[in-house]
Amino acid sequence: MFPLLLLGLLIAATVQSYRLETRTASRVGEIFLRWVLVGYCGVPMLVVSVAVLAFPGRTAEMLPVGPPSTILGFFGWAYLGMSIMAVLALWYRGTALVGPAVCWAIYFFGATLVHLHGGGESGHGGVLVVLLAHLSISVILGVALLVSGVWRRGG
Repeated sequence: MFPLLLLGLLIAATVQSYRLETRTASRVGEIFLRWVLVGYCGVPMLVVSVAVLAFPGRTAEMLPVGPPSTILGFFGWAYLGMSIMAVLALWYRGTALVGPAVCWAIYFFGATLVHLHGGGESGHGGVLVVLLAHLSISVILGVALLVSGVWRRGG
């Protein structure tokens, strides 16, 4: 489901970029950055964090991360904060996007390594899903952050 969501977000960002009267690389980069932050790292991950915090047993089975534990609680609270930061990209622009973009890019890069190293992903299909659902987010966020130039604008 998440790779399809990502594809939809990239199409939406492309359409919005195409419709700009004045299209610059920095504007397009920021559009992609905001679409991915809000639409992938924000709202869906906010739902995941609420589910983890409200229903730890059920969520632990679905993810699958083993029985509910303290680390699952830490994960839920961290996800809540990270997803709220990403949703705020709806209202904040410029350098305010650097924090959530870097945070999520590092998180998904690490998630990729964890899945590929010991997450039990088997076969080409499992690896492909990990790459699509995790590593591609890190790459998209990093490239969009660099192209947008928001990190150079100063406080």
